[in-house]
Amino acid sequence: MIAHIFYNTPVPKYLRRTGLYTRALGKGLKKFARQPIEVNVIFVGEQEILRVNKQYLNHHYVTDVISFHHMRPPVLPPGEPWALGDIFVCYPVARKNAKNFGHTILQEMLMYVTHGALHLSGMDDHAPQDRVEMDRQAEKIIKEVLMGH
Repeated sequence: MIAHIFYNTPVPKYLRRTGLYTRALGKGLKKFARQPIEVNVIFVGEQEILRVNKQYLNHHYVTDVISFHHMRPPVLPPGEPWALGDIFVCYPVARKNAKNFGHTILQEMLMYVTHGALHLSGMDDHAPQDRVEMDRQAEKIIKEVLMGH
């Protein structure tokens, strides 16, 4: 797995924990993490997440995270990585929600990266029971990442 982490909005240096985000991404991607794939994680501001929401999802509001899964190309040279997907994380929303949920900002950002990775791995959260399972898995992954496992 090749992870590209982009900070396209001002994120304090102490939260630019690229290694932690990459580990969370790998754990959330499950079986895909062992394949030759590329995933982009882009930390953005509220205006950019709103633009992405409007342009691609026809949603006219700010969200915490958006993931886009790309289909595997029908023909790919051997060993050539394919772009599995993009995860957009809204840093200002993470900062606000961390207070609301009693998390650190880092935990909240890891939650969004992990949530996006779980979506890319095939999980869905439209039904309440699926959302509960997805949150449970995300919390387990974050705990492992923060404990260094």
